[in-house]
Amino acid sequence: MNSPSPDQLQTYNEQGYLILRQAFTAPRIQALHAAIEQMIERARRNQVDLNWIDRKQGLPERTSHLLHPDKYDPAFGDWLAEDLAPQLEAFLGGPARHSLFGMLAGGGGQSYTMAWHRDIGKPGAADEAEFLQKHHGRSVQFNAPLVAADHFLHIVPASHLRASTQDELMAAAAGDDADMPNALVVELEPGDIAYYNANLWHRGWNPEGKKRWTLHCAFWKAEYPIMRHEYGQREALTTPGHLDKMPTAAALYIRRYLEQYPNGDPLDLRDL
Repeated sequence: MNSPSPDQLQTYNEQGYLILRQAFTAPRIQALHAAIEQMIERARRNQVDLNWIDRKQGLPERTSHLLHPDKYDPAFGDWLAEDLAPQLEAFLGGPARHSLFGMLAGGGGQSYTMAWHRDIGKPGAADEAEFLQKHHGRSVQFNAPLVAADHFLHIVPASHLRASTQDELMAAAAGDDADMPNALVVELEPGDIAYYNANLWHRGWNPEGKKRWTLHCAFWKAEYPIMRHEYGQREALTTPGHLDKMPTAAALYIRRYLEQYPNGDPLDLRDL
């Protein structure tokens, strides 16, 4: 898998997102899809704990920690080592570490809506722009769908490095169904991937409860300390023999996470 080009990286830095179309082969997507189906079947046999939208239909709710021993499948490690690694290193400009690796899930007619937000920003704060620029380029996250017609991520392009406008703050405060100026619906198909800055104004939007299986992962620069929102994975990830089952490149991202694990309470990113 090729790294994004310099022009693509410039677009990402300026707009806060980049969509790579058909970045992964059909066999890769099929393997990932099969891994999720196998995890669901194991959960039906009570071998894995999942939260359900509808157990009978095999529809899980949002699922975290796919790299932990209970949910891990070799398809995840192969994808990370062979396809994602060169992309992640390009976006971060160097070595990366694991943070989050999970799946956004919906379906069964169960409505899911989220208000407009920045993941770790300071909307409306006097130092908002300074904070956003301080941590720019230190992390990257992505959505990669396994089900067709994924249109559940809405973003405001180029909103990731500037202070929030009054209209944006009002839209965020107005609730789940508020209109946001200059919003864009990100439309993806299996094989596509959308990399985006966590501090773009964005929301998840699936009011009709359509089926959604979208792999959603985040990585940070290797030297960043483990923060509160990603804390608590050490025990599972140090299960004897677990990392030995992964490709070397995939295990390295987790080893870097473990190297940065704090001895005391983790900090919030806003405190760094």
